[in-house]
Amino acid sequence: MEADIVEELNDLRRDPQGFADKVIKYKDYFDDGEKILRIPGVLHGIKTEEGPAPYIEAADYLNKATPTYELTPSKGLFAIASDLLKIIQKEDPNNIGNIDIDPIIEKYGEFGGDFHRSIEFGGTTGEHTIVDLVAGDGDKSRSQREALLNENLKKVGVASGRHDKCRFINIIVACTQFNNKSGNDDYEL
Repeated sequence: MEADIVEELNDLRRDPQGFADKVIKYKDYFDDGEKILRIPGVLHGIKTEEGPAPYIEAADYLNKATPTYELTPSKGLFAIASDLLKIIQKEDPNNIGNIDIDPIIEKYGEFGGDFHRSIEFGGTTGEHTIVDLVAGDGDKSRSQREALLNENLKKVGVASGRHDKCRFINIIVACTQFNNKSGNDDYEL
């Protein structure tokens, strides 16, 4: 799942207009007037707050976005994402905003430049995860769109796992540069 998320994230960054085609098809996964997302092949419908509107809005945004650099997998960032996942798996999704990530980062190294983390609940594939973040259902600021396309981000780490209340959880951490305490930071997916 982690490799799939990185691949989809890099598709988004490399070709936002092409990714808009993926996003817009999600509007068709809603029944008229309903806010339940029913992705083909997924057993359970996903309750959304806004219905298809954020998917349409996200596709429009991406059709105007500028392509940027692909992200390189980072051993240190994958470790940070994994540790963060273990903490969040024990938390109520409503309480994750108070998690201090600084000690986790310091455990593995230090970052330079911009730093961003995305936490997504429910994504069952890499595409679904990135589409969900870009759509930003329930997040009126739609801040994930700009963050995921931030040209200053160069390195990425991802962790995915089960969550008792939300079935799945996906964590993405990205930064401009990362100095891994253990030395070599290259990571093969």
